[in-house]
Amino acid sequence: MQLTHAEVINFRALDKADVRIDLETTLVVGRNNSGKTSFVNLFEKFLGEDDTRFMLEDFSTCRIGDIDQALQIFGEAQGHAAEGDQETRESLLAKAYELVPSIRLGLTIEYDEDDDLAPLTDVILDLDDACFTVKIEAALEASRPHDFLKGFWTASQRRKSDPIKWLRKNFSDYFAPVYRAVSPVDEKMTKEIKRSAAQAIISVKFVYAQTKVDDTPGDKARTLSKTFETYYKVKSGPEGRHQSVERIEDALAAASMELDTGYESLFDPVFEDLRSFGVGTITPVEKPRIVSLMEGTGILKGSTRLQYPSGDGDFHLPEGHNGLGYSKLIFTILQIISFHQAYERAAPKPALQVLFIEEPEAHLHPQMQEVFIKNIQEFIKRKAPWEVQVVITTHSSHIVASGGFHTVRYFDRSEPDGKVKDLSTFQAAVKATPQGDETLRFLRQYMVLHRCDMFFADKVILIEGTAERLLLPEMVRRCAPDLLHQYVSVIEVGDAYAVRFRELLAFLNVKTLVITDIDSVCPKHQKSCPPDSGLPVTANSTLKKWLPGKSTIAGLLATFPADKEQGQVRVAYQIPEREAGTCARSFEDAFIIANADVLARDFTQLALKRAFLTEVPADPTRDDIETKAFDIANHLSDHKTDFAFDVMLLDGWTVPRYIAEGLQWLA
Repeated sequence: MQLTHAEVINFRALDKADVRIDLETTLVVGRNNSGKTSFVNLFEKFLGEDDTRFMLEDFSTCRIGDIDQALQIFGEAQGHAAEGDQETRESLLAKAYELVPSIRLGLTIEYDEDDDLAPLTDVILDLDDACFTVKIEAALEASRPHDFLKGFWTASQRRKSDPIKWLRKNFSDYFAPVYRAVSPVDEKMTKEIKRSAAQAIISVKFVYAQTKVDDTPGDKARTLSKTFETYYKVKSGPEGRHQSVERIEDALAAASMELDTGYESLFDPVFEDLRSFGVGTITPVEKPRIVSLMEGTGILKGSTRLQYPSGDGDFHLPEGHNGLGYSKLIFTILQIISFHQAYERAAPKPALQVLFIEEPEAHLHPQMQEVFIKNIQEFIKRKAPWEVQVVITTHSSHIVASGGFHTVRYFDRSEPDGKVKDLSTFQAAVKATPQGDETLRFLRQYMVLHRCDMFFADKVILIEGTAERLLLPEMVRRCAPDLLHQYVSVIEVGDAYAVRFRELLAFLNVKTLVITDIDSVCPKHQKSCPPDSGLPVTANSTLKKWLPGKSTIAGLLATFPADKEQGQVRVAYQIPEREAGTCARSFEDAFIIANADVLARDFTQLALKRAFLTEVPADPTRDDIETKAFDIANHLSDHKTDFAFDVMLLDGWTVPRYIAEGLQWLA
């Protein structure tokens, strides 16, 4: 039995989102404010242990607009009622009622004949023997839309009254959660159930990123100690008490008798004074006694400390001296263990359990992030027959790489309505293309070996080599400073592999700039040559197979800027710095042409001036350097990183035109 889909409607940033839930682990990724946390929060509000209240702002903004529109239509209906036009009034009221929104969480559960169906008895509504699906819907809705609109309209008519404040204040009086079973065969067939019935079917646990785990000196926080106190409560419950709990309780009982004797000797004079107080005027105070009430949970609370061995193992240190990452990991593990213990104690046991972990990478180093999912899955397998589905929200490229494409659900907010994209469908689509298996293998390897954070970026830049990567931040600052305030993922892919990201970028729909070289070669010998010599072609697979899809240099240079775009992707390659000027072949000669005057001015400061001296005189002019840019770049082919460092020391240099145009488009 498993939860297969969760559909969210009208909740915060999620107007409508259908999320497929993996049998084992689902990774929820996306940019900031894309709805990842909202998705988890809705489960907590509807199915969590605490009956969390909803508020007006839980509706998506367009639905709040619908409430305002419903109010206007309700007002029109009131006017027609005053005129005696009941037919128009009823029609308008029906429209107003339809506009009153609701928040919905629809859950699809699949089972088979071998599963224990007792927990599902009340929610199986179909009689189809071939159907092994049940649906549960939790909704926040106004059960009395007329009363709601009437109260809202009345408040809006008052002078010096803010109707929105009234709406916020009275929201929970009109909007309340309801739970129902829905037939998978006929969605009009429903049956209302209680919240407790829904919780008995789906048990949920939440481990949030913003816990109180810290490394406060002096052991002030004691977060882990308190977590172990909670664990003791679980193990000392009436169901299945651990044998060690019995030994602890026996020891406390013996100590309690000793304390009773000591308390009596210590406090007896005080009690005698109490008895003598008011003798003859009021009834004497009965002599009380103090007894010790020592319980394991009480002793643990505030009286125990978690300690770690120091380097030599002979002296133990408080938990506050431990690193944040290790404490965070222990805290998360304890939460998972407590979830398992709750499952063990439950009678009857819930049909499903779903564990939500928010951003587990907080304070964990990359290697620990990479094995996090694997360790959780292995722990769950060791606890068989316990079956729990794990949903992890993350910004960690390491966790995404270790999880694999099929587990990733990408929350895309590039468009106003937003979408949730299932990367398992991307994987299937790519696999069906020529060289699809090779492309997938490349992408998986790249994600494992490199920090691939395009899943979380506002924008992406693909570049060829080290020189561009080193100089890109300064180029952005000089010609597109707005990009400095956005999360831009810069990915170094070389000239032959950018096209491998084509399908993934199109799927993610993230705005992307591909900065590449025109790579002109002689068509006969396929040797590099200047772009303006003869009739050269490009050797760049990105330009030939992707954007703009042309092979000749003449065709590439004649391409209009608009034709260099495809969807959210634009390509930038070398073009003349000025009309009818020289065109470069690579980044190095493009920079030399764009900054020939600066290089001539500061020529003596260049660490790589020897590469220039083979082509230009010792005191070169601007024209000398520009004319020989292609040949100089050839001498720099093995020293591109050193060339980038030379550029960093120059003052007043200009960003090559093709890169400047691309960055400004991206910004």
